[in-house]
Amino acid sequence: MARMNARRLPTFAGLVAAILLAVLGVGVSELTRPYFDEGTPLTWLHPVAAAMGLIVGWFFTGPKLQKGKGNPVAIGLTSSIVQAFLTMFIFASDLMLTRALRNSYRTVMEAVAGVFEAMMDYGIRVAQPDVIVATLLGGVLVGFITNWVARRTR
Repeated sequence: MARMNARRLPTFAGLVAAILLAVLGVGVSELTRPYFDEGTPLTWLHPVAAAMGLIVGWFFTGPKLQKGKGNPVAIGLTSSIVQAFLTMFIFASDLMLTRALRNSYRTVMEAVAGVFEAMMDYGIRVAQPDVIVATLLGGVLVGFITNWVARRTR
């Protein structure tokens, strides 16, 4: 009998993780605002951070904890760090596209390197104690709450 490649059904733990990480993303992104230069366009900061939280929570955090795989602290920390990384990647890619449309790059490799340079710049800019602590403590809290929900909804 051929085994069907069935897609897993969504879980309540995944929903909780997605919502919590979206809220964490908005909160942490609000903490980062003062560290950007005046005039930096941050209109999409909250929506992008929330969207990355939804994606990471739904596809990574919730399923891992629902299966009981891994330590909730480690999964929560990993989730919050991945969310921050993806948010910076989106903004760095947008900056690279803007620069590329202005013909600031001579080669494709220079443009790709520009993404990672912009990510480093954003990372250095927002690597402030309050942002780091909020990201890490928020990730731990998301891990614990999602694990608690996952154990009660198995």
